[in-house]
Amino acid sequence: MSKPVLSIVITSGRRKSATVPAVFDTGSFYTIVRRNCLPRGTTVRPLPAPLRLRAATRGSRLRITGTAELLIRVGKKVIMDDALVAANLAREIIIGAGTMHKWDISIKNRNGSTRVVMGRDMHDPEITEVD
Repeated sequence: MSKPVLSIVITSGRRKSATVPAVFDTGSFYTIVRRNCLPRGTTVRPLPAPLRLRAATRGSRLRITGTAELLIRVGKKVIMDDALVAANLAREIIIGAGTMHKWDISIKNRNGSTRVVMGRDMHDPEITEVD
């Protein structure tokens, strides 16, 4: 199954946005964004010490320097999650399995056609209502 790539809009807490291609990757637990793809003025919370993660390319490593809270718009659906920030990420943004599980996002493959199904978003009553 191929990893789907969709054009998404990421928005920072300062309401600045950027449109980037996103890889939906169940092989990555984390959602990771390349630093230079963040909207201007995005607050990046630094980590106490850089985190090193193995990348898909044999022997390569990602250096994670912080996190950023992002609103992510996929079509008409909007979700919110923290993303790890790395300067050396090969893709603009990877939507990982943790985010996909949290928001009930599925990857469906039928006869060689792969699509992303968004289960929940910020407009769902289960998320926006408090009992």
